[in-house]
Amino acid sequence: MKQGLRYLLLLLLLPAVSHLPAQGNADAHVRQGDTYFSQMAYARAMEEYQAAADMGAVNEHVTKRLAECAMKVGDTESAEHWYSIVVKFLNREPRDLYHYAEALKSNGKYELAEEWMDRYLVMADPDGGPRRSNITDFAKKFTQELDRFTVRSVSVNTPFSDFGTTWLGERQVAFVSARNETVGVQRRAAWNDEPFLDLYVADVTAEGGLTDARPLPGKVNSKLHEGPATASRDGGELWFTRNNHFKGRTGRSQNGVNRLSIYHASREGDGWGGLEKFLYNNTECSVGHPALSPDGERLYFASDMPGGYGGADLYVCVRRSGGWSEPENLGQGVNTPENELFPFIARDGTLYFASDGHPGLGGLDIFASPASDQGFSVALNVGAPVNGPRDDFAFIIDAANERGFFSSDRPGGAGGDDIYAFTQHRPLEQRYLCTGIVINDEHEEPMVDVEVTLFDRTGNVVASTTTDARGEYSFPVKQDTEYRLVARAEGMYDGEQHLSTEDIARKQILVRDIHLVPDAGVWLRGTVRHADRLGFIEGMTVSVVNLSSFYSEAHTTGPGGDFSFRLQPNEEFEVLFEKEGFFSMSVPVSSIGMRQGIIDLNDARDLSFDPVVLDEPILLKHLRWAQGSADIDRIGKTELDQLVERLMVNPTLRIEVSVHSDSRGDAATDRKITQQRADAIKAYLTANGVPGDRIVAKGYGSTRLLNHCVPGVECTEEEHAENRRSTYAVIGTTE
Repeated sequence: MKQGLRYLLLLLLLPAVSHLPAQGNADAHVRQGDTYFSQMAYARAMEEYQAAADMGAVNEHVTKRLAECAMKVGDTESAEHWYSIVVKFLNREPRDLYHYAEALKSNGKYELAEEWMDRYLVMADPDGGPRRSNITDFAKKFTQELDRFTVRSVSVNTPFSDFGTTWLGERQVAFVSARNETVGVQRRAAWNDEPFLDLYVADVTAEGGLTDARPLPGKVNSKLHEGPATASRDGGELWFTRNNHFKGRTGRSQNGVNRLSIYHASREGDGWGGLEKFLYNNTECSVGHPALSPDGERLYFASDMPGGYGGADLYVCVRRSGGWSEPENLGQGVNTPENELFPFIARDGTLYFASDGHPGLGGLDIFASPASDQGFSVALNVGAPVNGPRDDFAFIIDAANERGFFSSDRPGGAGGDDIYAFTQHRPLEQRYLCTGIVINDEHEEPMVDVEVTLFDRTGNVVASTTTDARGEYSFPVKQDTEYRLVARAEGMYDGEQHLSTEDIARKQILVRDIHLVPDAGVWLRGTVRHADRLGFIEGMTVSVVNLSSFYSEAHTTGPGGDFSFRLQPNEEFEVLFEKEGFFSMSVPVSSIGMRQGIIDLNDARDLSFDPVVLDEPILLKHLRWAQGSADIDRIGKTELDQLVERLMVNPTLRIEVSVHSDSRGDAATDRKITQQRADAIKAYLTANGVPGDRIVAKGYGSTRLLNHCVPGVECTEEEHAENRRSTYAVIGTTE
């Protein structure tokens, strides 16, 4: 957005200011530039700072201000140049690196942008957090289906900014334009020195273009900015954005800023009038970019009001008798710490909006969020050719989901922001990727032409590829699925990583780097996963203790639950798994008789971990009782041995052992025999080393049935068997 839209991006604007006379030295230009900058007159500030720079004042202050001004007015080439200098200063800030990366991305330089964005991630959060921005992978992902849209410019574009279409019925649109030059300098915006924005109308041609642009009739356009807007399906009402100006009075914030507000207009003959304020306008924050739902019952808008996620967020109000409900933030599925703008609700309920916070191709990208029972929880980038390195926004589509318009400041247009028509040939489908780099662990460098294979959870090959010149691989993956990645290279042990895609909807791309080590020595590896649900456990501490020397080493599992250790040959080890909120586990490991090779602990032990949930019964699945007996059989003892091990490795946990019967016997007798069985379990556990004060034994008889099979009700044997059970539950700790 090089021209008339930057004030909408930051949702801040001051009225026009007059040009002041140029000064004769660099310091004077800097002072004048600072004055313009404080007034958000960024185009004029940039002229003053450039004059100072031309006189030799290329210092940290001037350079950073030139970079900031260039970003504000959308001059990404200049922004890239100046930020390339800013990031070399010793006093650079993390956001300087971020903005430099954003400028590079807007100029299509994705690899360099990724390098600087990754530096920003490290600098912004040195103690943890993501380290990879994956800009190049996202760029590849979003440019895979160039034939899904046909895009073309429309004839109503001018050298000034034209953007922000909205439907006025099926054969007309309203849009925003700065084409009105007749008003003179007094109506030029300080931000970019362009004429102020007004609303216009154009007819939709049979081919899907626009023609016959003319000012919106009626009383909507004023001496300040208008637009964008939204209209009801019946054509009776119009909601539009304007600077806070109503009935000749201009509202300003405490800092003197004229914020954006929403106004309502009614149809009056061939024009619009009867202007009214939106209930939630506020002089201290901006409210704009209205979008009415097809049924007219919900009004969506953008605002920087307090309590959001950062920048401008999207909100919704529900129409009620006599007014509107309180604004509701659309949540993290839509909103980010950056800016979300230009909402539009399609006939099928899909929310389209523009964002510079979700992964994209540069600047603002257009996203789709299908409606669901959970609201708008996923943001899908609509991809190229609608989106590109520059700002793309204000997407609308017809009832058939085939034709529509969007706006962009991409090169090759008539000038400034332009309107583009599109035809959608097939609907949007979300595609997820797994990507990463294969790394030679010994030399810490990427490996080229290495075979990488993707397996599903059952061991079937899903796909295979080789790493590229950067050592990278990539696979399409499905949601809610577990995978195993294996990289193979001559002279190296196979490398493995795991991934689970239950949370991929927001991330879209999962990264798993695979490290390969020379095929020498003994290595222990494995993967820890959730026992009660899909996915692997990140952040579990895995400790390996040499039982001869008592030397220990500990690693923390990554996002795929993977761990690996180099072991001494011909030794015995104990491997301990610990993470708060989970039962700990201890597993013996031996390298006796091994000189080299890999010990995969998953082959020897189920490394699935249950969460510790107070008072949550855990079923002893294999404990069976003979009629009227409290004797524990061999299979039952084997299962109790596992419970002994769990309790010994988790020495602070106290449990209750519970035994239950079905409802077909005598209640008193059942209560007695189940108590005897619970006591037998406790006796077995204590005999095998578990302190008795950590165990409570309860026989409940038939007092806690799980189903409807109460006395006198006919049930199947399977239904009665559900009630006959032995369980244990954590009831506290000894600490």
